[in-house]
Amino acid sequence: MATVPADSFQQAVAALNALYTSPSSSDKKEANLWLEDFQAKPEAWQTAVIMLTNTTVGKEAQVFGAQTMRRKIVEDFQDLDAAHRASLRDSLLNLSMQHKTSPKIIRTQLCLSLAALSLRMLEWEQPVNHMISIYGSSTTDVSYLLEYLTVLPEEVNDSRCPSLTDDEYRTRSDELLTQNANQILKMLIVYMENSGSDAHLQEAVFKCFLSWLRSGDIATSSLSNNPLVAFSFKALQMPELFDIAVDVVCELIYQTKDIAESMPVIQEIYPNLLPLRQEIAKNMEDDNEGNVRGYCKIFVEAGECYLSLVVKHTDHFRGIVEGIAECTSYHDLDIVPMTFRFWYQLADELRKNEEARLMYQDVYANLVDVMIKHLHYPDDLDSWSAKERDDFKDFRHVMGDVLKDCCLILGSRIPLGKAYVLITQAASKSPAKWQEVEAPLMALRSMGAQVEPEENEVLPEIMKLLSQLPDHPKIKYAATLVIARYGGWTDKHPEFIQYQLSFISSGFEDEDVVAASALAMKLLCKECSTHLLNYLNQLHMFFMGVTKKLKGMDLLEVTEAVAHVVAAVPHAELAQVFQMFCLPIAQQLATLASGDQATLENNIPLIIDNISQLKIFFETVNPQVAPSETHPCISIVQELWPIMDSLADRVGGIDDVARPLAGCWRSIIISYRTHYGPLLPVTMARLVKSFEQTGLGQYLWVSSRVVREFGEANPGAALQFLEGLSASMWQILQKYSGQFNEIPDVVEDYFNLVSDAMLVCPREYLRSSLFPTVFDAMLASLQLKEQYSLISVLRHARIIVDHMNDLQHPHPSSASSQANSPRISASEATIVKAQFVKHDLFVSHLLRGIIYTFPPEVYGDATGLIKALTMFCPQESVLWYGKAVSALELTPAEMQKTVTDFTNAASEGNWSKVRAVVQDFTTIYRRKNVLPRSRGKN
Repeated sequence: MATVPADSFQQAVAALNALYTSPSSSDKKEANLWLEDFQAKPEAWQTAVIMLTNTTVGKEAQVFGAQTMRRKIVEDFQDLDAAHRASLRDSLLNLSMQHKTSPKIIRTQLCLSLAALSLRMLEWEQPVNHMISIYGSSTTDVSYLLEYLTVLPEEVNDSRCPSLTDDEYRTRSDELLTQNANQILKMLIVYMENSGSDAHLQEAVFKCFLSWLRSGDIATSSLSNNPLVAFSFKALQMPELFDIAVDVVCELIYQTKDIAESMPVIQEIYPNLLPLRQEIAKNMEDDNEGNVRGYCKIFVEAGECYLSLVVKHTDHFRGIVEGIAECTSYHDLDIVPMTFRFWYQLADELRKNEEARLMYQDVYANLVDVMIKHLHYPDDLDSWSAKERDDFKDFRHVMGDVLKDCCLILGSRIPLGKAYVLITQAASKSPAKWQEVEAPLMALRSMGAQVEPEENEVLPEIMKLLSQLPDHPKIKYAATLVIARYGGWTDKHPEFIQYQLSFISSGFEDEDVVAASALAMKLLCKECSTHLLNYLNQLHMFFMGVTKKLKGMDLLEVTEAVAHVVAAVPHAELAQVFQMFCLPIAQQLATLASGDQATLENNIPLIIDNISQLKIFFETVNPQVAPSETHPCISIVQELWPIMDSLADRVGGIDDVARPLAGCWRSIIISYRTHYGPLLPVTMARLVKSFEQTGLGQYLWVSSRVVREFGEANPGAALQFLEGLSASMWQILQKYSGQFNEIPDVVEDYFNLVSDAMLVCPREYLRSSLFPTVFDAMLASLQLKEQYSLISVLRHARIIVDHMNDLQHPHPSSASSQANSPRISASEATIVKAQFVKHDLFVSHLLRGIIYTFPPEVYGDATGLIKALTMFCPQESVLWYGKAVSALELTPAEMQKTVTDFTNAASEGNWSKVRAVVQDFTTIYRRKNVLPRSRGKN
C-alpha cells in the first residue's frame, strides 16, 4: 500500500468537513466528487487506516475510513502484492479490535471489510476459525463476531471478485461457508441457550442464523430437532424479536421446500404454524397491522413452499389455506395482495387434481365474497386525491385476477351467481348505494375471461338486469363495461345484440359514461361483426350522428367499432359500404383543405381526428385480394390522395398533423400492398418533398415501409427514393454538426430507413454512391446519447457486418440457398471492408462510447458489434482495438493485458470471448476511472 502524503490526509479531512458542515450545496457537491475520486487512488488504502487509527478525527472521518477500506478491498485488492495483503489483514484485525464497541455503522463496515478480505485473501487460512479464536471466548466480543459471521455469507454470495478465477471462487466459498456451517450452527445454539433475557444478543443470533440459512449452506437435515427452530417460533411472542423471528421462520420454511428431503423438519414446523391462526385472529381484532402482516408473510411462505402437500393432503394441511384466507379477508389493502400469488398457484395446481379441487371449493367460494367486498369504493371517495383513485383503480384489476382464479376452481356459475345476488340486493335498497352495486359489476368484468361463451344460466339474467339498475353514472359506466367484456358471449347469444346496442347508445348522452360506451361499442362490434351486418344501416345513422359530438379517443373507438363491421361485409358489396362510411370523412377533409390558411390552422384538431379515423378504416378493413383483381378499397384511397397531398403541403410541417398523416399512408401501404403500386411514384415524390420541407422524422418512418414493401422488387426506384431523402438528411446533419443529440428522432428514423434498404436490396445499396456518405454519417452519429437513436445507428452497422459474416461464415442450413441466389458477393465485402479501413477509428468511437457516453442499455449492442466486426476483419480489428485502448489512461501492464486477451481470442476464433474481453475491460475501466466522477456530477 502506498505511503500517504500528509496533504492527502488533510485534504480528505477537509473535504469531509465541507461535506458535512458547509452551508453551500456546491461546496458539498465538490467535496463529494473529490472524495469519490480519492477512494479510487492507491493512497486511499493508508488514509483509511490513519482515519480509523486516529481517534481525534471524528466519527464522520472514521466512517469514511471504514467505507473506503471496504471499497478498496472489493475493487482493488488484486493490485496488492503478498506482503501488502498480509499487512492489510493485520491492520484490519487490529482496527477491528480497536472499534469493536464503536458506533454500529463503523463496526458493520469493518466486518464487511473482513468478510471481503476473507474471500479474496486465499493465503489467509481458516479465517472463520481465526475470527472465532479472537472474538468467540469473551461475552463482550460475541456481538462483533456475530456481525462478522452475519455479513460473511452475504459478502461471499453477492461479491464480484475479478482477482479470483471461477474455480478459486467456488473452492474458497466452500471453505468459508459449507465447511463451517455445522460449526456455526452449533455455536449459535450455545449462544442462544445462554442468552438469558438478552434480547439484543438473541436478535444478533437470529440475524446470523438467517444469513446462513439464506446462503443455502446449512443442510436441511441439521434443522431436525434443532433448538433454533423452536426458538424462532417462540420469539414470535416477543415484540422486540417479532420482525426478525418472522424472517427466520419464513426462511426455515423456504429452505424446506424440497418436500421429499425435508419432511422430518416440516413435521416439526407445521404443528408450530397452526397455533398462529389464533394470533392472526387476535391481531386482526386488535387491528395490529404490523403483526398481521408478519403472520400473513409466514402463512403465504408456507402455502407456496408446501403447495404440493396442501394439494395432496387436503385434510392435514388445510390449515395453511384457511390461515391465508383469513389474511386475505383483512381490511388493510396493503397486506391483502401478499396472498394473491398463492391463490393463483393453488388454483393452477387444483386444476390438475379434481378431488382436491372439490375439497377447496368452499374456500374459493368464500374468497369470491371477500374479493367483491374489497372491490368497493369507499364512501369518502370525494376526499381521495387523483393518485389515490388511480392506484385503487389499478389495484382493482389485480384483485380481478384472483376472481379469475376462483372461476377456475368453481366454474363460472357460482361466482356469477354471487355477483348477481349482490347486485340484486344492493339495487333493491332504497336508497341504493352506488358502491354496493358497482363492486359486483366490476367483479363481473374481471371474471369475463373465465366465463364460457355458452353460459346460459346466469348471464342472461344479468344482462336483463343491467337496464333496471339505479340511474347513477358510476353504475351505468360499470354496467356498460360489463357488456364490453362479454362481447364473445354475445356473439353466441345474438338475441341480446339489439338490447345491448340500445343500452350502449344511450350512454353517449351522459358525459360520464361516454368513454365506457365508446369502448363497449368497439368490443361489441369486433366480437359480433358478422351478426351486426343486419344492423348496418342503423350503425351508419348512429355513426354519422354521434361522431359529430365525439373527439379524441372516444371518436376513434367508435370509428374502430364500425370499421370492424365494415370489414365483415362480403367482397362484392364492400366497395359501396366502404365508401358510405369513409366518403363523408374524406369530404370534410377536402372542405378543410380547400379553405384559407387561417381556417385550416384553426381546424387542426378536426383534421387530426379525420385523418386518424381514415387510418383506422384502412388498417381494419383489409380484405385479402389477389393482385390481379381490383381492390374494393383502393378507389377511396385514389380519391383521397389529392386531399392528403394538399394537407401535406399546407400543414404537413406541424408535428401533430405529420404523425397521423404519415401513419395513415403507412397503414394504406401495409394493408393494400401491390394494389397501391399505381400511387407509389407520387407517394415517393410527396415523401421526399415533405421531408425536404419539414425535416420531420415521421416522413422517414413511412418511407421505411415503402422501401420494405417495394424495395426488393424495384431496387433501382428504392435507391433513387433513398437518395432523394438523403439529400435533405445531409443538409440537416450539416446544420446540426456536432449537435446530433438535438435531433435524435430524425437520426433514428433515417438509420432505420437505410437499414431497411440494406435488408431488402443489399447489393444495390452497398454499390451505390450513397453508401460511403451514410458510413460517414454513421460514424458521426456515435456521438448520440439517446438510447433508441443510438441503437438504430449500431443496428445499421450490425446488419451490414452480419451480411458480410454470413458470406464468409455461412451457416450450413443457409449455405445452399446462399450459393443458389447470393444477395451479396465478395466485391461487396471488399467495399464494406474498405470503409472500415478508411474509418479505422470506428472501434475507438465504440469503445469510448461504451466507457463514457453510451447509456447502459446500449452496451450490449456496441460490444456485439465489435464482436461481429472482429469476425469480419480479425487481423484489422486487433490493430483497431489496440489503437482504441492506447488512447485511454492505462498503465502499460493494463494495456498489454487487454490487447493480449483480445488478440488471443480473435486468433482462436473465439468470438464470444472477444465480446467478453471488451465487456470486462470497459466495465473495470469505467468503474475505476469514470464512475466516481459521474456520481459526483449527479
